[in-house]
Amino acid sequence: MSRSRPAIAAAVAALLLVAGQASATDTPPASTPSDWGRALEEDARAFHDLIAESHPGPVDRENPGFNALLESGLKTALKRARTADSYEDWYFALKAYAASFDDGHLTLDDFQTLGHSWRPAWPGFLTSLRDGSTTVVFNRDPAAPPVGAKLIQCDGRGAEPLAAELIGSGAGRWSQQSRRASLAGQLFIDIGNPYVRRPSKCLFDVAGKPTRYELVWRELTPQLNQEGSAAAQSQRFASPIELRTFGEGGVWIGLSSFEGEVASKPGKELTALQAAVEARAPEIRAARFVVFDLRGNNGGSSTWIYGLARTLWGEGWVAAKQPSGTTVEWRPSQANIDLMVAYKGMLGDDPNIRRWLDVIEAGLRDARAKGQPLWLQTDDEPPAQAPTVAPTTDMAARVYILTDFGCASACLDAVDLLKALGGVQVGQETSGDTVYMEVRYGPLPSGRVSAGVPMKVYRGRARGNNETAVPVHEWTGALNDTTGLEAWIAMIDARR
Repeated sequence: MSRSRPAIAAAVAALLLVAGQASATDTPPASTPSDWGRALEEDARAFHDLIAESHPGPVDRENPGFNALLESGLKTALKRARTADSYEDWYFALKAYAASFDDGHLTLDDFQTLGHSWRPAWPGFLTSLRDGSTTVVFNRDPAAPPVGAKLIQCDGRGAEPLAAELIGSGAGRWSQQSRRASLAGQLFIDIGNPYVRRPSKCLFDVAGKPTRYELVWRELTPQLNQEGSAAAQSQRFASPIELRTFGEGGVWIGLSSFEGEVASKPGKELTALQAAVEARAPEIRAARFVVFDLRGNNGGSSTWIYGLARTLWGEGWVAAKQPSGTTVEWRPSQANIDLMVAYKGMLGDDPNIRRWLDVIEAGLRDARAKGQPLWLQTDDEPPAQAPTVAPTTDMAARVYILTDFGCASACLDAVDLLKALGGVQVGQETSGDTVYMEVRYGPLPSGRVSAGVPMKVYRGRARGNNETAVPVHEWTGALNDTTGLEAWIAMIDARR
């Protein structure tokens, strides 16, 4: 049976992801620059020029503010380059430039150490977000605020503005609650960012009494860092890739990965899971309820979730219910064209994939020759004839989608699909992603850092730009409490 057009596209996307990430790891060692300011200027300009040349944003008619971000970020980096004289000056200026786009797919990563060693400091305690408050969760100093104390302000800065300045300015997407929760434990860890002002005097609510503390910063040893991070970080939990029954009539499908490389360990586990679901499909469809457990899933290839959905609901039903209306526009830069050619050499054994890449390459070349800023990718085959009979499904089980704060990319695609099929989201609010996709990875010319730059933009996606998926029922317990989650979801289902 031939694969459908969406299946081919998803397979290509998965292969491009794997190949692109592999190429980013081939960065040769770089030498320590003699002039950090010049290094910062070189890398900031290279990042700017790469985006200007190959990213859809600079010519995106639906995002008129993109170029202002591109230019203001460069202006700030060049200003900082005038006084930069350390690794920290270079590193944090580049991190802030990348973060300013608020796009998890537009990144600077794989920073070379260049002989640098991090020496973190802390004031003897760490905080995390607990019930919406910045709360002390780890303490090794009797003179510091005790565990349970809630931060009111530091040096005149409230808890939320303080976190936005100290963490958000270098992390991006700070408007997302999931982002704030995942990074909250870093608030009182100082690794030498010269562009922020670390706290010196703070006011905490200690058992209902406002109490002032003067912070004494000292070395954070690796052991204390490990212990403190375990207490302060919003720890994720990766569920096993599995199919099992639980409780009274429940089915649990663990999907902690959508790894695109089939030969990898999770790829093999997902292949086995798909086979198990196919073998037990009648039993699963007749279950009382099914939980799709996405804890720990960072994305990958949406091929997996579409395959599972088609097995359980039927291809016709999925085609009728899946999120629709999405088209794609590519930036036809020469570098993007060259990458398609390179991918054909790596991924062209499958004739369907080869043909799909041929279509993309030809479309990009044609658009570039005509001077078109973007190329609209359309199906090169006639649209399928609408079915004469409305599709039906045998899927009778109620469906729950268990998410955590790190769910992104293809994990969000899974949430979108399962919701469209009638699933109810439970757990934590997810991350969010922009409409810019298909990332091209590679080192900047200096070899000191690698960039990830999207090549295409989605049009008509139902989920908005950087929009998160919010659960109908929020889980506030520990993410690794699978037994508790099972009982909680069973209780939710019993009330329906």
